[in-house]
Amino acid sequence: MKPNKLRQLLQKKKKLVILDVREKDEFSKKDSIQGSKNMPMGKVFVEASKGKLPKNKKIITVCSKGTRCKIVARELRKKGYDIEHLEGGLMAWKERRKDK
Repeated sequence: MKPNKLRQLLQKKKKLVILDVREKDEFSKKDSIQGSKNMPMGKVFVEASKGKLPKNKKIITVCSKGTRCKIVARELRKKGYDIEHLEGGLMAWKERRKDK
């Protein structure tokens, strides 16, 4: 998902689960998407295997550059989740914000 599309969904108050898959030491509230929940990549897979991630809501994964979140989204999509990743990660998110 491109940053602009995610912004549109957030503005429309769509019910989304935004998972920031960066490690805890990389995550900070001021350097993240508002409303996102930090769940490191490894923990996402553990929680999914336990059935603790929602299959009835759209999930968007986020990381620094878009690599880890893409892997998580790809693997969980195979398991039936409605999931996408933020293309370019937080770097692209911040770049778009500068353009405004």
